[in-house]
Amino acid sequence: MSKNLEDLHPYVKYLAEKFIKECKKQGIDVLIYSTFRSKEEQNKLYEQGRSAPGNKVTNARGGYSYHNYGLAFDCVPIINKKAQWDRIDLYEKMGQLGKNIGLEWGGDFKSFKDMPHFQWTGGLNIKDLLQGKRPISQLNLEFNNSIIKLSQANIITTPNYWIDNKEYKSEYVKKLIYNFSQYLGINKPENELENILNELRNKKVIDSPDYWINSSIYKSEYVIELIIKFAKYIEANNIDSEFIASVNKLANKNIINSSDYWINNNEYKSEYVKELINKVADKLG
Repeated sequence: MSKNLEDLHPYVKYLAEKFIKECKKQGIDVLIYSTFRSKEEQNKLYEQGRSAPGNKVTNARGGYSYHNYGLAFDCVPIINKKAQWDRIDLYEKMGQLGKNIGLEWGGDFKSFKDMPHFQWTGGLNIKDLLQGKRPISQLNLEFNNSIIKLSQANIITTPNYWIDNKEYKSEYVKKLIYNFSQYLGINKPENELENILNELRNKKVIDSPDYWINSSIYKSEYVIELIIKFAKYIEANNIDSEFIASVNKLANKNIINSSDYWINNNEYKSEYVKELINKVADKLG
């Protein structure tokens, strides 16, 4: 019986890591103690409390648990290095955090409440899995779609580099961050990475600038999450890349002073609009 996250489906691994982070933010340390199980291991658990000593821990025979397909994990909250099996209050908080990121929680099961249990089914039921069907990695789909969006916005110029790597060189990641900042109208030089990252944190695009400043090689899971965040930010804020390019062009020609003002507002003060028109008129002669 495995407790290794690497034995999970790639998207479930991603969700498990995200789940741990979200719990940590809420002050809950989590230990994942079970991930993939073979059908034989599942049958042994099923017999517990039936033909074998112990309490019943599952209603699923071998092949009928999402654990058998790497689509589920079990966990327990930890306080002072001790497992808190009976802290229903902590499990309920963990259950909500898991559901918030797209996991199903065993605490919601009707026939057998399984509070340590979290799963992602990819829309497949056990019958589908028994027939050999497997979920497509939602993470891969989301990541690839995000690459396409950022390529269309000219934030990414070499899509294949991002898709095919497990680690990313710092110069490429920093260029990505810089290109994205320019796209948002953050007119700071490329060598001011720390200031750029602080601006992105202020806009709630990223959480922690420190990781991106101090690393020489970046782990794929963090870069994947960053690219997806960039794409979601563009989509959520209905950012018009053509308008931003025009604003940046005016800023480069000193026709406007702050591109950020024009990009991030839905309404403009009349005095700024008049000033802009006057400056454009002066440039045109």
